[in-house]
Amino acid sequence: MKLLAAMILAAGLLSAVHIVHAADPDPLQDFCIADIAAGPVSNGFPCKLPALASTDDFAFSGLAEAADPSVSPTNGTATLAFVRQWPALNTQGLSLIRLDINPGGIIFPHTHNLATEILYVLEGEMYTGFVTNNFGNDPTISNKLYAKVVKKGEAFIFPRGLLHFQLNKGKVLASSLNVLNSQNPGIQLMPSALFGSGIDREMLEKSFFMNEAQVAALENIFQQ
Repeated sequence: MKLLAAMILAAGLLSAVHIVHAADPDPLQDFCIADIAAGPVSNGFPCKLPALASTDDFAFSGLAEAADPSVSPTNGTATLAFVRQWPALNTQGLSLIRLDINPGGIIFPHTHNLATEILYVLEGEMYTGFVTNNFGNDPTISNKLYAKVVKKGEAFIFPRGLLHFQLNKGKVLASSLNVLNSQNPGIQLMPSALFGSGIDREMLEKSFFMNEAQVAALENIFQQ
């Protein structure tokens, strides 16, 4: 009976762990400053020797100032704080992105296949949202859009892996700080993935009801 009780308890604990498991594995040490030069391994980067860590390793100033969105053809920029930019994030299961978007500017529709994301607006306002899966568990919300204008001090969540976007419909610069629950959440920009990856033109023409010249024009933009 004791063995049976222990087995039931263990099964319950494993179930509980599964329920609360984050996108990344839990760390097995206090910190693991990434040795970026060593290259990635199966799940992250090797650790720098803990004795060599300094306070500066845990601080990051790369998101302090707004980027210049005008350098982007979309008038929107994304400044990353992933593990490659901030090695102290290694094994910690989170990362940051700062968005800065001029009026009328956008961040391409994209996905993060490895993370859930929360957007918090620092300045201005953004029209943002996500689209559900075409064939999810509930057919009543297949391919459904959830979107709104999010203003300064407000937040919006994008479920893991779902297509989402940002557009500044306001009259001033819009900025946000976004938190993702992975040190390396992955980014796939839809336009560059489709028109910048070398997919056969016939496939693109038939998928988007475009002619060869139209596909070629987009390829010239994204295959750079």
